[in-house]
Amino acid sequence: MQTAGGGSEAIDFLRSFKYDLVILDWMMPEVTGLDVLKAYRSRDGKAPVLMLTAKAEVADKALGLDMGADDYLTKPFHPQELLARVRALLRRPHSLAAVLLTAGQITLDPATCQVTRNGEELHLRPKVFSLLEFFMRHPDQVFSSEAILERVWMDDSLASPDTVRTHIKLLRKSIGESGEGGLIKNVRNRGYMLSTSHK
Repeated sequence: MQTAGGGSEAIDFLRSFKYDLVILDWMMPEVTGLDVLKAYRSRDGKAPVLMLTAKAEVADKALGLDMGADDYLTKPFHPQELLARVRALLRRPHSLAAVLLTAGQITLDPATCQVTRNGEELHLRPKVFSLLEFFMRHPDQVFSSEAILERVWMDDSLASPDTVRTHIKLLRKSIGESGEGGLIKNVRNRGYMLSTSHK
């Protein structure tokens, strides 16, 4: 493990070494963590990045994710939560970060946070994007509302199964689907899934 004393040193480390995981503080000395992240992704850095910040506004979180962060932890946080986030990121297959995710007519680029349908860009809310990315990384697998909450809403203790249902509807609308006949399926008494066999 290496620790940088500031943003400039962090950039030097990222240029010189390969890492399994990068943890960045937004408010680093000299160069902000966000600028370090932008520089890292611009050089095709593939390691998952966890952003730490005191900024709790949704717009700030969205900005960090749009710049290429894989997860976002708001200060103050418990060390156990930090370790849990690190373990979750390290469990992700590294190859997934480097490729486009596709399902039917939908393409999602994890690096740029861009979603397109038949080549036309779609504009999704940050949490709707996270939900779609989760499904696209786990195609043809059924997840209960509780399992989705644990993976997509891990930082929101106020989220509920109703939250999932609402965002499923928003997701379907955002990707141009009017009901359950598209990519996102309701599986009775079990939960939801992204089906790759839809017509």
